[in-house]
Amino acid sequence: MDCKFIAQLSRLRKLSAESVENTSTFDPFKEYLHVERQVEIELRELLRSVNSNQKKCLVLLCGSAGDGKSHLISYLKNSDTEGLLDDYEPYNDATESSEPTLTSIDTLAEKLSSFNDENLEISDGKKMIIAINLGTLNNFIDSEKGKKFSKLKEYVFSNGIFSGYRQRTGYQAGSMFQHVSFSDYQVFSLCENGIETVFLDSLFKKVFQNDIQNPFYIAYEECGSCALCTRCPVRHNYEFLSNCSNQKTVIERVIEIAIKDKAIVSTREVLNLLYDLMVHPDFDTKKIGVGTSDVKYLTYYLSWTTPMLLNEYKDISPILNEIRKHDILKVRSSESDIEATRFHSLENIEDVFGSSTENTPYHVLNNLTDVSILGGIKPDLKKIIYRFIARINDFGTNRKNTLSQIRLQEFIRYLYVQNSGNEKKLGELYKAVRHAVLEWNGEFEDDYICIDNTNDRLWILEQLQIKSAINQHTQIVTGTIQRFSPLLVLRFQKANSSTNESVELNVDFALYELICDMKEGYRPTVQDKNHHADFVSFVQRLIEFGNKCEKIMLIPKESNKAYKIIFEETEFGYEFKVV
Repeated sequence: MDCKFIAQLSRLRKLSAESVENTSTFDPFKEYLHVERQVEIELRELLRSVNSNQKKCLVLLCGSAGDGKSHLISYLKNSDTEGLLDDYEPYNDATESSEPTLTSIDTLAEKLSSFNDENLEISDGKKMIIAINLGTLNNFIDSEKGKKFSKLKEYVFSNGIFSGYRQRTGYQAGSMFQHVSFSDYQVFSLCENGIETVFLDSLFKKVFQNDIQNPFYIAYEECGSCALCTRCPVRHNYEFLSNCSNQKTVIERVIEIAIKDKAIVSTREVLNLLYDLMVHPDFDTKKIGVGTSDVKYLTYYLSWTTPMLLNEYKDISPILNEIRKHDILKVRSSESDIEATRFHSLENIEDVFGSSTENTPYHVLNNLTDVSILGGIKPDLKKIIYRFIARINDFGTNRKNTLSQIRLQEFIRYLYVQNSGNEKKLGELYKAVRHAVLEWNGEFEDDYICIDNTNDRLWILEQLQIKSAINQHTQIVTGTIQRFSPLLVLRFQKANSSTNESVELNVDFALYELICDMKEGYRPTVQDKNHHADFVSFVQRLIEFGNKCEKIMLIPKESNKAYKIIFEETEFGYEFKVV
């Protein structure tokens, strides 16, 4: 039986025909899904300036696959009433070749021929806008064909296009090249109270709002006459995700992987995720039809619910692979162990299941099946029900703050502090990093660090006195921050030094967690050091700020030998003593 509702939802998939953009048409469905982003506002401002001031121009709309570059060009070309792209030739896919004998690089060189070094100064009035991935742009300007585009290459590097998160440049008067980059923006923004998710909120609203303009809601309403609508997990998943609180949880999980795992979250991936959270790849109406045994029905139904689809399955999509790494069931605690033991000792799970599904569409299972009884006596089904309950309890206002989530909130606050120019508020973070540096190879006296732990019998130490090298003159920014890197950038310099030489460290969330653990007494392992090679290099560079040329300390590794050997330069030469 074909399901018109699922057919409509499938238009969200990145493999659907709707995910392919072209410049000649922009259908009503794509227009409905369009959500304005800050990058669109920036592009509009740029185009207005170009159109008012010059005849010839190449506008680069840069980013990564699926972020909406081609969609934005198609929208502005076909649906926007301002007509900003009326005089432009758009090129939506810089990865395609125009002929079988040509590579994509050949085609790109041909398309951009008016802007190569030879033709750049010819006043032909050519205006072009191109959607191009950063990888493709890099390959092009470094290719043999790219040698004819040295001016373009110079523009790309002088504007730090590959670096990202630079200060907004806007229109550059007199330049034949202009650009806007999606890579300068996340799908969320920073604010004083944490994060803002205006774009994702709007995107979710487009899919789930009760509006007669919403094609998904229309299809949902029409499927209300289906004989299986009261038994269908897809329909119930749509209802579940129509709840704003549950949407917020999914958005939080998306942002979690963007920061913790540095996942690239594109518009196309988010829309595809919404489909994957409603329709299991193996969904089959025959398996949930009337007449199916309660055990089989419950097994399939529960496995196909949104809380399970968000956490249970791998290789459905890259974004789900990242999200499932942070499944609540992977967080062990004494409390969760007690809850699991208590649940599995119950023979009737009516109260537990009822309270967990209350005010959700999944509550209907209490009326359709003997879930309370079967969940207590069927071991395999009981395991599925437990996983379902644990995960549905991790939605909405029921979410519990794990240690990792608390640290994520701290990390986000630090991101805002740094990107708003308030580096003086990073004192506690700098203190924690200094502690981690000094104890990276072992815990010793204040200001002493191990500079060589390869000796089997002795620790070799130097005194290392360092201080933060914050930017004292950064402009303070208030309000929402749209452009930022998901990394903290810290700098240290030698204490009491007459020079301003400093060493820089990029702190991602994984390193931040390790620094927090070390603050609480954790000792890094060999695996930690292999995983955080950048921090190892950072420590080695800081060691050069130490006083090993004037003094070193040797400490026996055998714990029963309590003495120190000091080799120190004095005004009379080098002195060797045991203390």
